[in-house]
Amino acid sequence: MDQSKLRLVLRISVLASFALLVFAIGLALISDKLLPAELAEWHRQNSAGELGFADVFGLLFWLAGLGLLFVAMVGLFCYQRWAAWLFLGVNLVFSLQLLFSPTVEPGLLSYVGGWADVLTGLILGLAFFTDAVEA
Repeated sequence: MDQSKLRLVLRISVLASFALLVFAIGLALISDKLLPAELAEWHRQNSAGELGFADVFGLLFWLAGLGLLFVAMVGLFCYQRWAAWLFLGVNLVFSLQLLFSPTVEPGLLSYVGGWADVLTGLILGLAFFTDAVEA
């Protein structure tokens, strides 16, 4: 496949990944309404209470990660190699973060997350194993 087609596929994949990210964040905001009653109650009890240092730190961590992911997506949209490394690093850190806390999410959010993972793999494959990005 020639470079122009690879770049088009990369751009479309980055845009689709961004759209899925926005959709997943929207679903996460209303996830309590999509869960069965017992799980929604457990989720409310688990997240109830005052905001502590760990909660504020976690929120700042997520915001910083989303900001870096956005920067990486813009860089990939412009075919930059450094953006591919940033995209990989942010995804690795967020993948490791999932190991430290249990998660409860509705099936629709899990489905969207699965497709986001597929797009992430496609973007990383195009960025590192083709000549879609500049060396």
